[in-house]
Amino acid sequence: MMDKKTGRSIIMNHTQEKVVSLRWAIGLSSLLALLKTISGLTCSSATLLASALDSLMDTGVSSVNYLSVRKASKPPDDDHAYGHEKIESLASYTQGIIIFVFAFLILGDTIRRTWARNIVFHSEVAVATIILSAVINLFLTSILHRAGSKTDSLILKAEKAHYSMDILSYAVILVALLLVKWSGWSFWDLLGGVLLAIYVAYLAARILLQAGSELVDRSLAKRALDELDTLIRKQPGVLSYHQMRTRKAGAKTFIDFHLVLEPEQTFEEAHEITESLIEKIGTRFENADITVHEDPRGGR
Repeated sequence: MMDKKTGRSIIMNHTQEKVVSLRWAIGLSSLLALLKTISGLTCSSATLLASALDSLMDTGVSSVNYLSVRKASKPPDDDHAYGHEKIESLASYTQGIIIFVFAFLILGDTIRRTWARNIVFHSEVAVATIILSAVINLFLTSILHRAGSKTDSLILKAEKAHYSMDILSYAVILVALLLVKWSGWSFWDLLGGVLLAIYVAYLAARILLQAGSELVDRSLAKRALDELDTLIRKQPGVLSYHQMRTRKAGAKTFIDFHLVLEPEQTFEEAHEITESLIEKIGTRFENADITVHEDPRGGR
């Protein structure tokens, strides 16, 4: 079974992974916001300026996530006996709300610029900016994917999701700008901005649903529960189990259930069975807080 020292070491390593990846996200999204703002103003492109707002939003959200990860990594204290991991869930939920707001800002700015009959100039510069932005985002998503896989962090998963979908949005923007260049019709720029706003709203909805599930202590997915069921039923000496309760908070998984054991077993035998099972569950669910209650058969 994992001791407390090893558990703290894993948490510290996970925190460092998250902090470093979020620093990359803040730096690169700031660079993209500046790059796209300059190009958008130069080209008078509503779609490019909408994308710049999206990158500016990314910078702000990643900054909040960075501070949240630092806070969530603190160990349990007298006021937070279960730890601070839900700060990550709360930050992710806030991130979803902010993204929704920016979706409407992007849509409003796109309509305003089109109503003012802005014409896209220097479309070659705009196209080059989008291609460079896509390359930078590919690099960033690879960093977030690696860190997210190691830490199972909701914040990093949300970060990777919206930076990954940014790459898809660049494809929409690129097509719009090329159509403007080839047809001379700025309507395609308006369409690109509207599609980008819709994509941002969709992204916000996904993040809100996932973070909301953690905040209301939704149970683990059925696949994970099935794995738990198999582990428990295959444990020698276990008759059955009941009152299974599970939830996630940030990268931490909480598992709580009652084991039914033979009443003839000694305390040492029952303890050995339980500890062996906890070790197996802890191997499958890394960074899990596992609580097991031992009940004799026929007891309550």
